[in-house]
Amino acid sequence: MEPYLKNGEEVGNALIRLIEENLAVKGWNFRITFTRFANPSDILIIYDSGWCRVSFMFSRQQKPRLDELSIDYGRLHAPNEEPFMMWEGQQCHCWHNIHYLLRFLDGFSPADAVEHEKAHGPLSRVAENFWQSNQGKKLREEYPPKYAIVLHSLLWEHYGQRLFELLDLRRPDLWEQYRHFNKEYHRLMGTKTIYGPPPENIC
Repeated sequence: MEPYLKNGEEVGNALIRLIEENLAVKGWNFRITFTRFANPSDILIIYDSGWCRVSFMFSRQQKPRLDELSIDYGRLHAPNEEPFMMWEGQQCHCWHNIHYLLRFLDGFSPADAVEHEKAHGPLSRVAENFWQSNQGKKLREEYPPKYAIVLHSLLWEHYGQRLFELLDLRRPDLWEQYRHFNKEYHRLMGTKTIYGPPPENIC
């Protein structure tokens, strides 16, 4: 994005352009439902579709190459600005890192997912191949937020509707399978939380 932009709204609009030039949000019928542009170092844009929500949280730093962008996925009940919510009497994580979802979609058992992560790191094979590719290396060097958006574009192309249906409130059967997978995965990993509910509490 243009490094001279200082105003939060300018930065937010530039981020929207970057997203929509590199990710098929409109092709998958996503539309913007929430923005927070008050501060260039605290930009939030959320897109919704009939399946799920996608959150883009951006922080402008002193140099463009240090700019930060996190992309998370939520079911349609996820609140705009809170990472947790009450669901069925428990506080739960309601925004999700795509790499956790992809372990399940790749067909791993929880035990296999743990072994794969210990041997190869947290990325799926598709994400790891892009990380190692010349294009991936070039994008990371030029502008890391664009790298993140292009990576998610590749993941959307590879996993497509399977990714979005996993998060769909109309498919509680799929979510229940993933919830059990996630619980066992974190048990085997011995994951500890410093802040918020236990990692197996998801909704």
